[in-house]
Amino acid sequence: MITAAPNIKPTKNTQRPITLQSSSSISGSTSTFSAPTTEAQNSSSTSHTLPSYSPSTIETNEIADNNDNKEHIIKTISAARAECGIPVLARPETRIVGGKSAAFGRWPWQVSVRRTSFFGFSSTHRCGGALINENWIATAGHCVDDLLISQIRIRVGEYDFSHVQEQLPYIERSVAKKVVHPQYNFFTYEYDLALVKLEQPLEFAPHVSPICLPQTDSLLIGMNATVTGWGRLSEGGTLPSVLQEVSVPIVSNDNCKSMFLRAGRQEFIPEIFLCAGYETGGQDSCQGDSGGPLQVKSQNGHYFLAGIISWGIGCAEANLPGVCTRISKFVPWIMENVT
Repeated sequence: MITAAPNIKPTKNTQRPITLQSSSSISGSTSTFSAPTTEAQNSSSTSHTLPSYSPSTIETNEIADNNDNKEHIIKTISAARAECGIPVLARPETRIVGGKSAAFGRWPWQVSVRRTSFFGFSSTHRCGGALINENWIATAGHCVDDLLISQIRIRVGEYDFSHVQEQLPYIERSVAKKVVHPQYNFFTYEYDLALVKLEQPLEFAPHVSPICLPQTDSLLIGMNATVTGWGRLSEGGTLPSVLQEVSVPIVSNDNCKSMFLRAGRQEFIPEIFLCAGYETGGQDSCQGDSGGPLQVKSQNGHYFLAGIISWGIGCAEANLPGVCTRISKFVPWIMENVT
């Protein structure tokens, strides 16, 4: 179970957060593909960058579900998938507020950004993050800005914090470098984005693979996105041990401002922000989800990183959408730093 430092989804009422292996040999390069994306108010062709991998060996494993139900044994490969944004362990779906527990391996790019204990013998969950290649993860600037490199650990392939032995093991890495966006403002949460480089590159596995990046500035208005994380199930509520997922609609920035106004809040929502949530509330990210991915599925089935969860007011309240860093505005900066 998570018993760590307080995991705070920053709000305009709070200060910055209080900080209390597969056997394949894989080589990587970068390529692109184009995916037509249909939007409620905008139709365009959206390109996404993706790493291309050539696994030297492929092995097939059988993994039973949590109930050892032999009718649901999964055939998997131990080598990396050749595409980003495609879960290898795809299977039917089985809280983030108003959501549900995700299936094991459904979000293989989900990361737990962790803070080490005083002596460095253990680590505790602090924020979410997204794996973008074998060396780098993206997270929110406020998640790592106040930490030394030696205080940060990155865990991939995690699912249930309360179980040491899962269907496939998680991998935890120390950090070699962090790059917080130089314009990050912890008062307004503008440019709330950071990149963290792992001390050693990952070898991808069925439950560990990268997400695609959006290459063009697609509005995405009206599309459904999925938020994932280990954040609280309600404001000030319990922390789940199992990864949660919830679907939320992306709203325009103008509508986002209007929603906040109806809730009695006048908020600054620049174009580098992306808002997602229901006017009626009920489904949202919450404390501890910060830094995690807001992912959208393109028409060809690839998930891409639309946003990094940044801030909000309360959790799942009416007219108070979650606010993310809009990744399409930062792809050149990301590529400059990770390549």
